[in-house]
Amino acid sequence: MCTKQFCSYRDNAEDLGELDAVFVGISSQDLDSHAEFVAKNGLNVPLLADTDHAVAKLYDAHAPLIGTRRAVIVIDPQGIVRARHDHLFGVDFQSVDDLREMLAEAERREGART
Repeated sequence: MCTKQFCSYRDNAEDLGELDAVFVGISSQDLDSHAEFVAKNGLNVPLLADTDHAVAKLYDAHAPLIGTRRAVIVIDPQGIVRARHDHLFGVDFQSVDDLREMLAEAERREGART
């Protein structure tokens, strides 16, 4: 499913670029594995390596027996988590439209606080 997710971002690059956000993928695979994955699929979202699971643990996206779980997390420029979607079984993914809605909802909530 990860491949479908990132290929959908590649295929909708213009829509993704209009979201006024920075997107990165983070997984426990190493940089060489990421380079192969990006090259094979022509991806446009940078992939970061979290081989020690430190980032996944910080964002509660790591489970001892399962490893790193897929999650989409919206973090504002101040580093505050504004929204998240955890993929419990890994059978779905957030489309560009889903990301747009997540960002809009995070902005609405932030606007309601100020």
